Amino acid sequence: MSRAPAEEAAPTMLIPRGTRIEIDADGKLESLGGSIRIDRGVEVEAVTVRCAETCVVQGFLTAWKVSARSLRLEDSARAHVVLQETQRLEVGRDARLVGNFSSEKELFGLFSRFAQQVRSLPHLFERRPPAPELPEGKAHDVVLEAKVTPPSRPAPPPGQLPEPLLLALALLEGEADRKIHPPAAQRALDELIKLLLQQDLETLRHTYRLLFGRLPEPREQARRALELVAEHYAATPAGYDPPH
Repeated sequence: MSRAPAEEAAPTMLIPRGTRIEIDADGKLESLGGSIRIDRGVEVEAVTVRCAETCVVQGFLTAWKVSARSLRLEDSARAHVVLQETQRLEVGRDARLVGNFSSEKELFGLFSRFAQQVRSLPHLFERRPPAPELPEGKAHDVVLEAKVTPPSRPAPPPGQLPEPLLLALALLEGEADRKIHPPAAQRALDELIKLLLQQDLETLRHTYRLLFGRLPEPREQARRALELVAEHYAATPAGYDPPH
């Protein structure tokens, strides 16, 4: 198979089996100048996977967004990608790709059509607790453990949240469930989620900036949720009561 000159010249980030992957605080896995290859048998989870050239998956990849010139899934590869920002997609004969939305607008449309079903889904993926350190010279894969748990919060009352607030709710629930924030920030997240679940949009209008301000170092998911809430209220005049 011939390769483009850019691929031959650019370095490739190799993630071979047995490698321990450390994702940064924002959940990003990046190769600024070249490609990324995830070898067979390796499982990687990241919020964002970004590279200048090709993201090659032979193993397992779970990501909110993949940004690359091309995404290539080789035979037997498995990828769960919500948003795909690529010019080319190649899927091997036995490979499987789940997700693959081209924009957040498409995602809004899907969530709005199946809002009740999305809200009722349990959180399926839970990281295993840290493994004990292995002897020097050995490493282990980054893996996910599938675990079905009952919903931790009550179902929302009847009615329909506007699309931006529905996605903001999903993002905030995912952020809160990580349990990585100090107590004050965790309480602020829980309060934002409660206001959205109860559809108390008037109280949310007056308090969301204060509550988001209690997150000392908001991650990408929380920052995007703030943008969505702010955009909703910028487009909705005070006192407006949306139809139910």
